[in-house]
Amino acid sequence: MGSREIAEHLAVEASAYMDLVGILQKETRDLVERDYKALYDTVDSKQQVVGRIEALGKKRAALIADGARDLSIDGEANLSAIIARLNGPQREELARLQETILALVESVSEINSLNTLVVKGSLENIGKTLGF
Repeated sequence: MGSREIAEHLAVEASAYMDLVGILQKETRDLVERDYKALYDTVDSKQQVVGRIEALGKKRAALIADGARDLSIDGEANLSAIIARLNGPQREELARLQETILALVESVSEINSLNTLVVKGSLENIGKTLGF
């Protein structure tokens, strides 16, 4: 197992997170436009990508464990520990991919927070309408 295999996997993971960001942005548009048919389809797409990300996460954990073992890393096996043991282009590539994925995860969190606010606002409007 080498850093190349981990890097290739992280690139696939980053792509999946980019897909999720795009889907969440579409979900925001669907919510704001109250296009519930499109929202239903978007949520289905989101569930598929989230499932893919979960599977990729499990594979990443196994790759990281193998990489840590190969590099004789004691203690917790994580990507940061592997990066710290590498030099040159391998280290730079893995660090860049790690940074990309972390930024994408932050984007997912921010968009999810926005979507939650939109849904809460819609529910409050429905409650007010039903109250009258």
